[in-house]
Amino acid sequence: MSYYELCNTVAQAVEKTVLPLIGKTEAKTGMGMGADGTETERIDKIAEDAALSVLESDGRSMRLVSEELGEKIIGSKPEFTVILDPVDGTFNAVNNIPFFCVPVAIGDSDLSDTRYGYVKNLVNGDVYTAEYGHGAFLNNNMIHVSSRSYFPEMSFLSYSHHPYAVPANNHRVRRVRIFGSAALELCYIASGIFDAFIDMREMLRVTDIAAGKLIVEEAGGMVTDREGAQLETPLDVKQRLNLVASNGLSHNKLLELV
Repeated sequence: MSYYELCNTVAQAVEKTVLPLIGKTEAKTGMGMGADGTETERIDKIAEDAALSVLESDGRSMRLVSEELGEKIIGSKPEFTVILDPVDGTFNAVNNIPFFCVPVAIGDSDLSDTRYGYVKNLVNGDVYTAEYGHGAFLNNNMIHVSSRSYFPEMSFLSYSHHPYAVPANNHRVRRVRIFGSAALELCYIASGIFDAFIDMREMLRVTDIAAGKLIVEEAGGMVTDREGAQLETPLDVKQRLNLVASNGLSHNKLLELV
């Protein structure tokens, strides 16, 4: 089974399990504390169980890093690591806000060595994929970041503690938005809809961004921390990150502003 087939089968299992719960009160039921330090809601637990069932039946040995269980070794000699957020945008999903997805990535031991990324939009079925060195795709069509570099023409996704900090200092931008699903928002950078994604809260987890980060980079964009350094961190759900992703054309200027 290829990486795409594995990720797609996981996403299909999650989709089948969670869609009946979207917007339902029972989806919000607390299931205890997850390994990432946040409360697990029923929809997350059910989604993770569905994904785990697929991975355990695959036949290969692998390491799973997921928000709720943290880490699980399947088999005895893992060939790769699966980085999973069972539902990215849980708040949106349980409140019937149509912006949530399943991001799955394949790597080894660090965020920097991610070699395959997959994000499925659970609202409209769009699938974003990327393999290291082979470009990024939306529904099998190659995508590329935008070519905008003039701030008044650019659109940002910003999660700073001061949402309008980026347009400050007379650097007005066309629009600033927040949608609530980092993996999917990164895909919007990769496909050229938005020009930059900024999150300075130090709340992002590797499971939120591993797939989207690679998709942006393979689409020609840049993803760094606030200092402009490559994101390098162990695949541990307790780690927290900040992030600046862009089409690369105004990345240095963005770093000055954040």
